[in-house]
Formats: sequence, structure tokens, C-alpha cells
Amino acid sequence: MEVNMLSRVADGIYWLNRYMERTHGMLLTLNTLYNLSFDQEAGDFQGYKPLLDYYTNLTEKEKTEVQYNTNFVLNYIICDAKNNNSVKCLITKARENARGAQDKITKELWEHINSMYHYMNEPDLPKRLETAEASAILSKINKDFLLYNGVFHVTMPRGIGWSFSIIGKNIERCLQTITFTQAYYAPIEYNLEGEGNLLYWRKLLLSLSGYELYMKSYSNIPHNRKVVQQVIFNKDFAHSVIYTLGLIEISLNNLFKDNHLSEARTMRNHFGRLKSAVEFTDYHNLTNQQLEHILEDTKNQLYNFSADFSKLFFSYT
Repeated sequence: MEVNMLSRVADGIYWLNRYMERTHGMLLTLNTLYNLSFDQEAGDFQGYKPLLDYYTNLTEKEKTEVQYNTNFVLNYIICDAKNNNSVKCLITKARENARGAQDKITKELWEHINSMYHYMNEPDLPKRLETAEASAILSKINKDFLLYNGVFHVTMPRGIGWSFSIIGKNIERCLQTITFTQAYYAPIEYNLEGEGNLLYWRKLLLSLSGYELYMKSYSNIPHNRKVVQQVIFNKDFAHSVIYTLGLIEISLNNLFKDNHLSEARTMRNHFGRLKSAVEFTDYHNLTNQQLEHILEDTKNQLYNFSADFSKLFFSYT
């Protein structure tokens, strides 16, 4: 493996896909909460708070004041330059990383990222978000991200850069799944035995693109436990914790197949233990306390793995 690839370019490809996945996840959640804000049957007591908790640095007081303010949230999340995690700022960061790795990504991918960047910087976008056009703008940006994923999967070569891309993308996706699962289980004290209303879980499932799959899986398991089965343990669900960890493991093995350094072995073993802790959990007999622990522990270990991975591959000397 080339040293230059492992530092500058690999770093760019890795963060390009982390930023794009973070933005896509944020938009899915925003779109879900925006659409359901018009549903009087949704029994909404959190508003946009799960979104604001994870993607902003607003204080608790500020979040409480704006959690039902759709106009503020749309502008702040989509195009506020003062919010480092706004769609506009994240796409700008993604584009900067794509530029640095331009010789390792395809022309089609670069052109699509560039097109998204210019759309997000249209000067009248904030004003248009305050009109009836807001729904169409949200729909367009979400479709742009679906197209980005399509162009990425169809045109990118399956080499070293691909492995870095997949690791970055799925670290971000896994963290999102865990964090939003916590956001909906914490208010009910991780109660797995309760008969939670499907309307309550619909927001979480739609935010993770899993509502349709959930409705197609027939089971007598109560919703509170069945949702855990899908979002954490379902190996066929693209946003589940176990599925994303599996993709990270495959790409990690590809990067390390010719690497016999002790640091590589240590990292692979560390990640193997992380994944096994989830994979071999008996979710049918999972307790409330175990659910709370496995979510928090997996999240913390994944943050540690991410830091160690970056230190190993992207440290400049």
C-alpha cells in the first residue's frame, strides 16, 4: 500500500464518506420529523429535539425553545453557515476532501458532489425554505444523496480507497443508528416489555429507512422489543448496528490482509471483540439494563476505534 495513499488521499476519501453519510442521515431524520409534524395523530412530545441533540451544539435551553419551530430548524439544519453540522457546511467539507482525493475518485462522483455544493450555496435558498417550496427542497436534496450513493457504488473501483470509504461511511451510519435508538428508548427507560404504540416507533424507523421493512416482517413480538431486533440485530437491514459493523470488518480485513504489524493485529482484535459483543447477544432474552449497556458500550467503543483507526492510517509525519 502506498504511503501517500494512506495519508493524504485515504484521509480525504474516508472523511468524504463520513461527511456525506452524516448529512444523509441528518436529512432523513429532518425529512421524517418535518413530514410527521403535520400529523396530529403522531403524539409528538419531542418535536425536532432528537435531531437537534445529535447534530447541533445548541444549549438545552435553546433546543427547548426551538424544538417545535419548523422554520428555524429547516434553516439551521440545512443552510446556516454558523452551524458546523448544517447540510451546507458538511457538503462544503465533503467537497474539500473530494478535491484532495480527486485523482482517486471518479469524474462522475466529483461532478455530482460539485453540483450539490453549488445548489446548497444558492443565495435565495434560505428564503425559499420559509415558503411552501420547503418540502420540494427537502425532497430534492434527499434524492441527490440517493443519487450520490448510486454514483459511488456504480463508478468507484474496489481498491484500497473503496475500503477506506466503506469504513468511514459505516462508522458514521452505525453511530447514527445507535444514537437515535437511544433517543427513543431513553424516554421510556429502555422498557422492552411495554406495548409501545407503532406511531411512536414510526419516527425512528423512518429516520433509518426501515419502516417499510419493519411493516413487512410479521411477528408477535411487542414493538418495544421488535424494534430492537431490527435496528440492532437484523443482518438484512442496511442501517442495523450488526450489518454496518459487518461491512466495517470486511473492509478492515481487506486493508490488513498484507499487514503484519502489531498495531494492525491489535486493532483487528479490538474491533472483533466489539462486533462479537453485539453479534452473540441473545436479543430474545435481552433485559432493559442490557439494552442500555450494549448501546452505550458499542457507541463508546466505536468512537475509540475511529480515533485509533485515524491515528494509525492518517497521522502525518
